[in-house]
Amino acid sequence: MGKSVIRIGSYEIDDAELSTPEAKGGDKVYIPCKSDPDLCMQLDAWDDHTSVPAILDGRHSVLYKEKYDSQKDEWIMRLE
Repeated sequence: MGKSVIRIGSYEIDDAELSTPEAKGGDKVYIPCKSDPDLCMQLDAWDDHTSVPAILDGRHSVLYKEKYDSQKDEWIMRLE
């Protein structure tokens, strides 16, 4: 996995991680909550089926909540 910059609305995370293309389960973005606790609270409030427009490394993308990993304190988002 490599570090990526992601922008969701006014939130910008510079230490998100993007799964490798050959990873099982499709492309995932891992957003650590320590980077922006406010964004993590916002993601927690959103419905699981809500599409989240984002800019990932300069490319327009759509994310969907996959799950919250409480052990790593990060959100795992599916990249579409």
